[in-house]
Amino acid sequence: FTGRLLFQPNPVCHHQLTATSLNLTQEQITEYKGIFEMFDEEGNGDVKTQELERLMSLMGINPTKRELSQMAKDVDKDGKGLFNCDSFLGLMALYHERTKNQDAELRAAFKVFDKEAKGYIDWNTLKYVLMNAGEPLNEIEAEQMMKEADRDGDGTIDYEEFVAMMTGNLFKMS
Repeated sequence: FTGRLLFQPNPVCHHQLTATSLNLTQEQITEYKGIFEMFDEEGNGDVKTQELERLMSLMGINPTKRELSQMAKDVDKDGKGLFNCDSFLGLMALYHERTKNQDAELRAAFKVFDKEAKGYIDWNTLKYVLMNAGEPLNEIEAEQMMKEADRDGDGTIDYEEFVAMMTGNLFKMS
């Protein structure tokens, strides 16, 4: 990829960043630009920071209040309560980078427990870890956590179930 500009400047999104500099695909940039423009009701290239939660939710991203507050600070550098397309694309690039890093950490942790590379963690292994590592849980707490995590009820925790357990998304439907 040459790093060429993906979009010509236009009145709504004065996007001057490249896919290379953002570490986003052209498709992602096109999608995020379109979403930004949906929220730019006045067509002046700015969106109110208070719309950030709805905007993120539309993309299936549901940050905590604290994360949302930090995101608003990240995109609204001058504190005027507005952000532009470049700021939004930068925020999305950061989000993707953090997601990639979290996924790598979770995969490494999963491999620690799945020593035989079977693709799942058996209940006994997970129960032992939950009761003996970090802030240990008692047996009842460990079993409750495992029941919640074992969505398909097969007595094992696969990678997706492990991610949901570790990220607190136990009740999120796939």
